[in-house]
Amino acid sequence: MNPRLIYLDLCVRDNVMRKLSVTLLLIIALMETISAQNFYSKRRDRTLMFSYGAGISTYHGDMYDILYDGLSPGPNVGLGLRKKLGSQLSMRLDLNWYQISAADSLTGASGTLGRSRGRTISTDSREIRNLSFRARNFELSAQFIFNLIPIKGSYSRRPLINPYIIAGLGISTNNPKGLDSTGSGEWVNLRELNTEVLSEPYSGVVMVVPFGFGLRLRANQFIDILVEGARRFTFSDHLDDVSSDYPSIDQVRQYHIDNGTGLEELAVRMYDRSAEAGFAPRKERNTRGNPEYNDAYYIFQLRLEMYLPDNFLGEIFSPSRKKPKFR
Repeated sequence: MNPRLIYLDLCVRDNVMRKLSVTLLLIIALMETISAQNFYSKRRDRTLMFSYGAGISTYHGDMYDILYDGLSPGPNVGLGLRKKLGSQLSMRLDLNWYQISAADSLTGASGTLGRSRGRTISTDSREIRNLSFRARNFELSAQFIFNLIPIKGSYSRRPLINPYIIAGLGISTNNPKGLDSTGSGEWVNLRELNTEVLSEPYSGVVMVVPFGFGLRLRANQFIDILVEGARRFTFSDHLDDVSSDYPSIDQVRQYHIDNGTGLEELAVRMYDRSAEAGFAPRKERNTRGNPEYNDAYYIFQLRLEMYLPDNFLGEIFSPSRKKPKFR
C-alpha cells in the first residue's frame, strides 16, 4: 500500500478519534450539569410552565340551544404559557385552534325555533329551517388559574392531584361557513353573504370569557397532566350565522347588487335552505333565530404541562450561547 495513503488514513482516523473524544467529554459534562441542576432544582421554585394538548370543542347557540338538542364535537389544539403569581394563583396566556359545527337536520323535528330556556315559543320546526354551519377559529386569551390546594415552597412539593378554576378574557376569530350543496359543493363564508341582511355585517372577531375547571395530575417532578374544560361566553349571537328573522329574497339579492359583491346568487341559495329539505321557502320575518341570547362554545382538553427553569428564556435568547467548534 502506498505509504502516503497509509499516512493520510492514519491522520483521518486520528482526527475522527479526537472529535469523538471531545464529543464524549461534552456529553459527560452535559449529563453531570443536568444531574446537578435536577438536584438543586428541587430546592428552587420553577414559576414558568409551558403546556400543550388537544381535545374536543362543542357549540351552544340557535341550532343547539339546550344540551340534549344535539352534539357535533370538533377537534381543537392548544398551547399555553403559565406564570406562577402565588401559592394558589397564576396567569396563563393561551392560544387555541378549534372547530365547532351544528346542523338543524341533526336536531330532529322536535326542535323548535326561538325556544327560550327550553320553553317553546314558536311552532316552526328547526327541521324545516334546515340550516347548518362549520367554523374553524383561533382564540387568544389571558386566563387566571386558581389552585384549590395551595402550593407552598418549591414546585417539587406540589400535590399529586390539584383541582383548579379557570377564568379569563380573550378574543376569537368568527368565520362560520356553510356547505353550498346545491351549487359548487364547497364551504362558503357566510359572514360575507350577510344572510340576514344586517345594516352592518357582524364582526369577524368576538370577545370571549373563558370559565371552567381543571384537574392537575402530577406525572413526575417536571411534568403534569391537565384535564380541563371551560365554557366560552361570547358577546355575539352570530357564531352560527343565525340570530333573528328571515329577510325577503329580494332584500338579499338587492343588498349584494347595491354593494357590488357579485355574491347575490350564492347568498340567495344560502340564506334559506328549507327547500332542500322538501319544505316551502320561508317568508320574510319568519323566525330564523333567537337574538335574546348570545352564542357560546366549550373547549375540553387533555394537556401536558412542563415546569421550565427560571432562566429558560434567557438561555434560549442569550447572545453568549455558542456551539462547540471542532478543529
